[in-house]
Amino acid sequence: MSQFQLKEKQGYIYVGEYFHKFGGTVPSEKKIGKIDDLLKIPQIDDHAFSLDFHTPDIYLVDDMDMLYTALTVLLSHDVIREDWFADSDNDLKDRVASFMKALGYTEIADVDGDGIPDHLDDTIG
Repeated sequence: MSQFQLKEKQGYIYVGEYFHKFGGTVPSEKKIGKIDDLLKIPQIDDHAFSLDFHTPDIYLVDDMDMLYTALTVLLSHDVIREDWFADSDNDLKDRVASFMKALGYTEIADVDGDGIPDHLDDTIG
């Protein structure tokens, strides 16, 4: 088995957010998503827009569907639509991090800040 092949039920939970390429203000809402392949995380990738989307908080979890359901149920009072959540206090990422830590999960590191988890830098580029 490849070191990048996930076991059954494993996957990634991520918190995504918009950012302004030129330092402007952005909406505060966040996207909480689940995915089994980091290369499939949605991106805007359009140089014509001043807003872009990134996923700075990514967690590798043992039961992606169960954990995603639990997390979104806990945050249901903040849901805007589908997997988008209000974050007027700008603490949603911290709340997700605390939830994950309580279950023994830590964020996948991106020390160099290139948007690619460090354990995949050599594979993705």
